[in-house]
Amino acid sequence: MIKRWLLARRPFDSPFLTLGVVLLVLGNPFAKWVFSLFGLIGVNLGFARHRTWRYADPAFSWIIVCYVAWTAFLVVARDEPILDNRFLTYSGIILGFVFLPMSISLIRQPLDTLILGSRLAILAVLALIPFDPLLNDNRLGLGLNEAILAFLVAVAGLAARMEARRPEPYLPNSRLWTYVSLVPVLLTGTRAAWFVYVLVAVFDLLSLLPRWREVPPRLRWLALPAVAVALAVAIPAASLVENRWDAGLKEIQRLEETGVATGSVDVRAVMWAGSLAVIADNPVSGVGSTKRVAAVSAAVASGNAGYVGSFTHLHNMFLDEATSNGLVGLGLLLGIFGVFLFQVTRAAPGGRVVETSYAFVFLVVTFGSFHGVLLNEWMVLSTFSFMTLVLVSIRREAFRLRYSTRPPVRMAQRSR
Repeated sequence: MIKRWLLARRPFDSPFLTLGVVLLVLGNPFAKWVFSLFGLIGVNLGFARHRTWRYADPAFSWIIVCYVAWTAFLVVARDEPILDNRFLTYSGIILGFVFLPMSISLIRQPLDTLILGSRLAILAVLALIPFDPLLNDNRLGLGLNEAILAFLVAVAGLAARMEARRPEPYLPNSRLWTYVSLVPVLLTGTRAAWFVYVLVAVFDLLSLLPRWREVPPRLRWLALPAVAVALAVAIPAASLVENRWDAGLKEIQRLEETGVATGSVDVRAVMWAGSLAVIADNPVSGVGSTKRVAAVSAAVASGNAGYVGSFTHLHNMFLDEATSNGLVGLGLLLGIFGVFLFQVTRAAPGGRVVETSYAFVFLVVTFGSFHGVLLNEWMVLSTFSFMTLVLVSIRREAFRLRYSTRPPVRMAQRSR
């Protein structure tokens, strides 16, 4: 019965998941239903068809379970509220990705699904830019918080640069997808999302420069118009970056002069200093997710306490985690990304997967240093769907290579 149901689903799983990836980048609520459905199917298969567990990376799954268990233990031990606990809610979403590999076990090319969905999403965002009804203060949002949109598009830009095994003719494999995604990211005005593009450019230069002599002379001339286009885009982009950078410097200067935070950059500096004081007093288990902002507010100067207390998080994923769940929780959280990079590096798949995975973690770290990456359902879904689909594709490829070499051996044994 289960086998028939799985085979009946097989033709629809890949396009349905691709649709989910596209809608996720656009912030469409239907994306949550898509991933929820796959998660529920994964839970069902995990208990009803144990063989599907082989598609889940054991180390990655166990570190997630340990992190979620620590979070849940602290919530229960502190008798914190459950219904309105954001940390517990998002930890539950993260736990759902332990079961996602089972639900997509019949998708032959899960990485292609992520890549295709990301490329379509980038084109969709570009098409929607002129119609953004909430384009305030020259910042693109598409109905979402500008920082959230920047992160979603940046992740899509990284995923789109990986090489699909079977790319669509009109959506070819190319490194340029990342730079195309830079356009909407710049329009969001989110400074924390810009650093990863510098790293990607360095990766590409290191990869392409040694091959420059292999390029035919006729094609080398194409570099001139490419540079011209890049300069044409860089001039307005540089102006935008300079304006946002200067605004941040002015806030810091004003904070040094008055001691009072009034903007988005200076208040981060104030709350981060208060967070370090809270962590120093509660290093192991923190103070709890429902009390961390109040604790930080009490640790800063009275002139900034009210402004700091008006926020729901600390705009730093590491300090948010350490103040809520202590250094143990922070260590487990970092372990999730460490295990991901270790598994990808050990497998060393082609198609720019390794370098893109490192760029992805770099994005999470740099962006998370200024924003609560794991305190928003859109960014949680984007972060863990990327890692899960990459790891599932690696395991599927390993199984494919293993089983492709077994039949001749078995035939030889039988012939004896």
